[in-house]
Amino acid sequence: MSASTEGFLGRQLLSIRNRISSVSDPSELRKLRRREIRVLLQLGNLPAAGDICRALILDNPSWPPGYSIMADLACHSGKWDEGERLFEKAAHEHEAAGNIEAAQRLRIGPIYRLAEARDDFDKCLSLCSGEGELNSVLKTRSERHIGSNKTNLPEDVQDWLAQSLLMLESAWRGLKQPGLLRIAAEWLNNEPEWRWRFIVESMAIWERGGLDLDGWKNPMRSTVCPVLDPRFHKEWRNLFNDR
Repeated sequence: MSASTEGFLGRQLLSIRNRISSVSDPSELRKLRRREIRVLLQLGNLPAAGDICRALILDNPSWPPGYSIMADLACHSGKWDEGERLFEKAAHEHEAAGNIEAAQRLRIGPIYRLAEARDDFDKCLSLCSGEGELNSVLKTRSERHIGSNKTNLPEDVQDWLAQSLLMLESAWRGLKQPGLLRIAAEWLNNEPEWRWRFIVESMAIWERGGLDLDGWKNPMRSTVCPVLDPRFHKEWRNLFNDR
């Protein structure tokens, strides 16, 4: 991190803390604390971010975002099992509050990926048993990992992430997908964990087909770190050394 960036973040942190000192509304205070944690995370100060998050959870034991933030911090520290447990807790609290959609986003997002990273494909299949386009694509993905392609690929989906993963699943099944590299090149910094899975698996598919992998250098090297996936660092080293 450059000195100018660190200085900017330091000033931002000071501004947030000045506002915190004058705020009494619990909802506004939680928002400011979340911003404070994000800045501390950018500064690499995980212990301080963790202390603030634990205090937030202590004061708000049924607040789902607190557990999600703590889960992110655990993943940043490489504590993947703890991260998965905390995401599960956040999903449970969302359900208890009646926010089923938010709980489902966690289950087919970070919880799914962490289960997949440790090869618990049966759990993956159970996580995506609900309705929705992404669920339907992830169901076929889970079945592929298990070795039981019972479900046909969805014919058409509108959600962009579901579209991208559907293209990947189609390619795994031997259907030609010339747009894989284009999708990877155009994929911005949103959903970085799925972006990385898309790149790694697309490269494996191309390699299996004897295709030239040089075009994948730019998407791979433009990956914004950290990618919160237990597989990332090993895969990055392997791919970088090979290219």
